[in-house]
Amino acid sequence: MPETDSDHSNYGDTAKAKEFAKEHMGEKGKNLTEKEELMMLFTLHDTNKDGHLDGIELRAAFSDYNDQHTPNSQSTVTLQQMNDMIDHVILEDDINNDGKISLEEYMISQKYHEG
Repeated sequence: MPETDSDHSNYGDTAKAKEFAKEHMGEKGKNLTEKEELMMLFTLHDTNKDGHLDGIELRAAFSDYNDQHTPNSQSTVTLQQMNDMIDHVILEDDINNDGKISLEEYMISQKYHEG
């Protein structure tokens, strides 16, 4: 599995992702609290709006992140590495073992990885 990012989050470099999202929100994004920023990132990736991140949504989020941070659009993450990252997130963050990450589970994970 590729190294974790500087913020030690299971979800990539959330600082960069939050900054990107805030830029696209314009004035609304300027005064968000840390909690609101994290909720915004979760909501952005919850594409089916069911209140959970499933494997498909995690794959899309990781793929988007990889595409944005890889020069010349050449993926540095193999399919197996992507699957391993998704499995790791589900294993570590899915507290109720339903196979997906709820907003509450996501927030708990982010708080844990802060320090």
